[in-house]
Amino acid sequence: MRCTVERGRLAPMTAAVKAVLKQAMQLGPEERAEVANALDGMSADAPALSPDDLAAAWRPELDRRREELERGEVQTVDAREAIAGIRARLRSGK
Repeated sequence: MRCTVERGRLAPMTAAVKAVLKQAMQLGPEERAEVANALDGMSADAPALSPDDLAAAWRPELDRRREELERGEVQTVDAREAIAGIRARLRSGK
């Protein structure tokens, strides 16, 4: 059963939500990302951002992360390895 988070607790998805998700999964990756970004902007009281505004809002964070990499303060992690590690932790309950 698919669930959503409602007031900090898991709640079963409604038929309407399931139908929308089914339609969204038929979209291509870029279109799904657009839908996700639009919905994410709606979930808070903040107005939805245009793609240019969203890019501008993220620029300082991206620059900070790039600079940390260049200075050797952090290291990259392979995405597949990171996801596998997260899944393993979730399975173990830690």
